[in-house]
Amino acid sequence: MKRSMLIIASVLALLLAASPALAVKWGGVTGEYGVKKVNISGMQFLKIGQGARAVAMGDAFTAVADDINAIFWNGSGLVHVERVAYQLNWTRFLLDTQLYSAAAVWNTRSARGEVLGISVVSHNPKPSKETTIYQPNGTGQDVVVHNISVGLLYAIKFTDKFSFSAKANYVQEKLYTVKTTGFTVDVGSFFYTGFRSLRIAMAFRNFGPDRKSGDRAYLLPLVYNIGVAAEVYGEKGDPSYMTASVESAFFVDFEQRWHFGAELWLQNALALRAGWKWNYDLESIAVGAGLKQTFGGRTITADVAVSLLQKNDGVVMFDPPIRVSVGGTF
Repeated sequence: MKRSMLIIASVLALLLAASPALAVKWGGVTGEYGVKKVNISGMQFLKIGQGARAVAMGDAFTAVADDINAIFWNGSGLVHVERVAYQLNWTRFLLDTQLYSAAAVWNTRSARGEVLGISVVSHNPKPSKETTIYQPNGTGQDVVVHNISVGLLYAIKFTDKFSFSAKANYVQEKLYTVKTTGFTVDVGSFFYTGFRSLRIAMAFRNFGPDRKSGDRAYLLPLVYNIGVAAEVYGEKGDPSYMTASVESAFFVDFEQRWHFGAELWLQNALALRAGWKWNYDLESIAVGAGLKQTFGGRTITADVAVSLLQKNDGVVMFDPPIRVSVGGTF
């Protein structure tokens, strides 16, 4: 009993202490916990969540990551993939922005359970007409924006309880005639505490040097997550079970945020999901569902998620983002 209470106390202490301890210094200004530091980072498309399953759980996926979705959130969870897994994602984001992403991973089945993976994200905002002071009705040209990220991942299982991952990403942002390129690094860890199914996970994403677009210098959108997850009903692998997750999220250009999520599997075929994101200007509640079927040793999955947006002065400013994912294993 004492050991269990010690584990729970340690987890809570980690969650409460993780983000306030972080600070960022840029341009002579230090951004600290509790202060919104908007407009200091670029390549914002890197912050848009990929994968309907994770988003439907309110982005509280860092400590849940146990399938192909982990490559976008916490790659260390990919050690749960037994063989080969793949996924295709489509997102309709704000203002009819389209995002497409794909991922594939391979468990080498080495003594350390090493996993190799690749991911691609393409961000395509809707073109807008170019206007100037002298041509307010348009110049006849369109302003086109296109962003892309390509990542290579390596994950390793050090013990039956602890795994680690590192991912290198090539990123490119094209804003009309200005193109910026660079590299980012993601790292993640996954740890089973030994207390029932409780696990702790941490992830750094979008870590890299400052970039410059035209005359403007900016930070990359670094985010640090630490979360916990556990089965609150049944056990993973049972015909029916429920997983709950909570995590702290620290964004380099914002203040403290929290994610809460839950997933209920029925007969290991139908999943119902819901989540809540705290301290966001637009996003709040997310809901979704998923289907999973196995045919001759091959598993096919299909997931959908809808993010409900908050009202501004009683008005919803944008259509709710929708995500659809299709994938499988073999």
